[in-house]
Amino acid sequence: MAKSDKGPRISVNKLCEFMVAKAARQRNILHDQKYPTDFKGMYYREASEAIASVIASNLENINPIENAINILSQITPDKIGTQRRVARNLDALETFQLMLDDVDLKGAQAKLGDQSPPKLIIHGVEISVRPEIILTATGKSQAPLVGAMKLHFPRTFSLNADSAGYVSAILQEWCKVHMHDAGAVNGTLCPVIDVGSKTVFEGVKSTTARMKDVDAICQNIAALWPTI
Repeated sequence: MAKSDKGPRISVNKLCEFMVAKAARQRNILHDQKYPTDFKGMYYREASEAIASVIASNLENINPIENAINILSQITPDKIGTQRRVARNLDALETFQLMLDDVDLKGAQAKLGDQSPPKLIIHGVEISVRPEIILTATGKSQAPLVGAMKLHFPRTFSLNADSAGYVSAILQEWCKVHMHDAGAVNGTLCPVIDVGSKTVFEGVKSTTARMKDVDAICQNIAALWPTI
């Protein structure tokens, strides 16, 4: 097994799965995070990029999805794993097409998030939040508001109101740390779209208790990391 000298790290979606997983699954999640593969990390790349582009157009231009579907449909990979990845990206794209009317940007302006944004660090654990979309709006007093949107794809772990609430809370914390100059963080502007379960979760307003749970989980991850 390749040695990993990097400190504890985890993606926000995997963190929320970790929080509700049993011990054996928790260790598997941390193993995959400690010894990542390009294949897993890029699994939903085409779907993510196309869907984010559509949302960044304020849902006015759906061509990126149609183009991605056309390109993926013409791919004939030899490997079973690649065939499955292509099929799941196609499924995600076609599923999101049916969800377009469910996505409400609350009058905010959308733009693509950075490809390599800074991490959120809690108890030495680097959380890769990487919001696909940044949302900005103007409040009632004309003060600028900011938020971030996260996409979730795997059908093997569908989000529910609780897990999506944690994602929204972490998005808000990330914005407070890294986008405080852009305006006041607004929970309404931190929704989560679970394409796999065809559900749009609104951003949560209350984050204090949720972030206490995240804080405790990060302490556990930091303690487990050297044993993986």
